[in-house]
Amino acid sequence: NDTSSSSRIRDNQRRSRTRRAALLSDLQKRVHEYEQQGVTATQDMQRAARKVAQDNVRLRSLLALHGVQQEEVESYLRSPEEAIIAEAHLPSLLWSMANHQRGTSETNSSLFLNSAENDQYLSSPGLEISCETAATIIAEMRGDGDKDSVRASLGCRGREGCNIKNTTVLQVMEESWG
Repeated sequence: NDTSSSSRIRDNQRRSRTRRAALLSDLQKRVHEYEQQGVTATQDMQRAARKVAQDNVRLRSLLALHGVQQEEVESYLRSPEEAIIAEAHLPSLLWSMANHQRGTSETNSSLFLNSAENDQYLSSPGLEISCETAATIIAEMRGDGDKDSVRASLGCRGREGCNIKNTTVLQVMEESWG
């Protein structure tokens, strides 16, 4: 009986070592796969970052071709939170105002900012939008693409970059569809 018990113990130990070796091999294989996935993910991330950098260069060139000053781009990029807030709220407001179609028939010149008011509102996130962006939105909504006439109705002078109150944009939209 002692021999059969010893034999059984040796067999159990052999099976246990075999299972442990198989488990260790499986774990090593998984670690290697995860390392490969990490390398692949890193390479994908680097490719994406290079593409974004390349796209940024091309977009800046496109903006320059359309008359957007480098300083305006830099200013916009310096305050991403303000831009995100404005972009998140203004288009939905613009669409709802366009669809609401209530408005007045005359332009209220008190809606336009003078330079002192402009300085005051520049520090307030979400209360202003660049005239160029507003003109683009309104011109696209109208479907005529005439950004110059929209810029004029917004009170923007020439091609210089300026900011206007969101309420002014809404007023111009009401007048357009009113």
